[in-house]
Amino acid sequence: MNKTKLLCVALIGASLLISGCSTISSVADSVNPFDKTEADKKAEQGAVAGEEQRISLISADETLITSTDITPQDVILPDVYVNEDWPMPGGNVQHAMQRTVAGGGLDRIWTRDVGDGSSRKGRVVASPVISGGKIFVMDGENRVSAYDANSGAPIWRHDIKVESQGRTREGRANIFERVTNPFGGDGGGSDKESVGGGIAAADGKLFVTSGLGTVEALEARSGNVAWRKRLTTPMHSAPIVSNGRLFAISDDNELFALNSATGEVLWTYQGIVESARMLTSPSPAVIDDVVIAPFSSGELVALRVQNGVVLWQDALSSPGRLTPLSSLNDIASGPVIADGYVIATAQSGVISAFDLRNGQRIWSQPAGSLGYPWVAGDFVFTITTNGEIVCLSKISGDVVWTKQLRAFKNEKKRKERIAWAGPIMLGDKMLVVSSRGEAVEFNPYDGSIVREYKLKDPVFVPPIIANQTVYILDDKARLTALR
Repeated sequence: MNKTKLLCVALIGASLLISGCSTISSVADSVNPFDKTEADKKAEQGAVAGEEQRISLISADETLITSTDITPQDVILPDVYVNEDWPMPGGNVQHAMQRTVAGGGLDRIWTRDVGDGSSRKGRVVASPVISGGKIFVMDGENRVSAYDANSGAPIWRHDIKVESQGRTREGRANIFERVTNPFGGDGGGSDKESVGGGIAAADGKLFVTSGLGTVEALEARSGNVAWRKRLTTPMHSAPIVSNGRLFAISDDNELFALNSATGEVLWTYQGIVESARMLTSPSPAVIDDVVIAPFSSGELVALRVQNGVVLWQDALSSPGRLTPLSSLNDIASGPVIADGYVIATAQSGVISAFDLRNGQRIWSQPAGSLGYPWVAGDFVFTITTNGEIVCLSKISGDVVWTKQLRAFKNEKKRKERIAWAGPIMLGDKMLVVSSRGEAVEFNPYDGSIVREYKLKDPVFVPPIIANQTVYILDDKARLTALR
C-alpha cells in the first residue's frame, strides 16, 4: 500500500491532529491544504479512502429533529452506582459506564501539576485512568505519572523515550518542515516530538502507547518497565487491554493486537490509510471475542480477537459538507458497546448504531462528535462539534431533546470554534468541559443547564469519574480533583 501521506490541517481550537506522523505545531495556522482542488488532493493522498468506498449515512442537508414519539418525560435512567475505578479510556473495555454518580457540589479538593502541557512538540490528548487507588496521567511530552487518587500525592514518574532521534519511518526529522510543507511525506516519530497514544490499566500494570512508536507495560506499583515494544509506526490510539490482549491503532490505521504479558505482536489489520485526523486519542472497544476498531478513514471494523478475522465493517461519512473540518471522516473517539448495540460517531457529522452481531445499521443521526457517546440505559448522550448537547433513544435513534451551547468564541463572525469534551454522568446531572476553560453541568432528563463555571485553563480531554470524584486534566497538564 502506498503510504505517502497528505498532512491536512483543520482547526478546532487546539484540538486537531496535524498529520499522520503524530506530530503538531503552532505554525500550522498558516497552512491550508483545503485550498487545493479535488484532483490535487486525490493525486497527493495516495491510497486513501475514496468516496466510492464510503457509505453515506445521512444526506448533506439533514438536521436534528426532535421526536414527537418520545419526550423528556419518557427518559428513564438506570440505578446509580459508585464506580471504584476508571481503568480504560472511556471507563472500561466497552466504553459503557452507565449511570455513575458524584457526591456533593463538585468543589475542588486538590490540583496537581503533572508535567508539560501542550506545545510545539506534543499535546495533552490522553485520558487519565484510575485503578487500585492510583490515578495515572500522560502529559504533552510522553511523561507518565502516578498519583494517589484521594490526595494527589505523587507516587512515581516514567519518561517514554526512544534510543535515538531516529524516525520510525524514513522521512524528515524537523517538525517545522513537516508542518509548513504538508505535501512532502511523513517523517515518523522521534524522541523530541510526538502526539498520540494513551494509557490503560489492567492486571497490575499500566500499558502505554505513544506517538514515538512504542508500546510499554509498566508495573502499576512502581513504574518499572515490565516489557517494551518498538513498532514500525507511531501509535495514534490509546490501548485497550482485555483477556491477555492489548489492542491499539497506529497513525496509518493499522490495528495491532499484542500479548499483554509479553508484548509479542499476535496479529495486525491494515485499515484504509487516511492521515488527516483530529487530535484525540480514541481506542477500540472489546466484548467477549470481538474487538471494534475505529479508524480515521471513517471505517468501523469488527474483528475476532483471536486472529483478526473481519466479522463486519461499515463506514461513517457525511457527504456535501462545506467546511474543511466536516470533510474529515475521523472516528475521533472510541465506539461504545451496550446491550448488543455498537454506537459510534464521526466528527464529520454523523452518529450511528449498529447490531453487534452482524453490523447491520440500525439508525443514524446528523450529530457528529469528537467525544465518546455516553450510554445510560436506553438513552445516548453526546455533544456535537457544533456545541449541541443531544439525547437520543438508543433503540430507535429518535432525538429526545437538544440544548445548544456556545459553538464559537466569536459567535457573530463564527470564528474560533470551541471544542467540547465529554459528557460524563454524575447521577442526576451530566458534565461537559471546553477549550474555553468552561464546565457545564446539565440535566440528563431535559437538557436544562444546572450550573456553569470557569476552569483555569482550556480542556480538550474528557473528564473522568471514580469514587464519586471527578478528575479534569487541562491543556497545561494540570490535574484537578472535584468532589
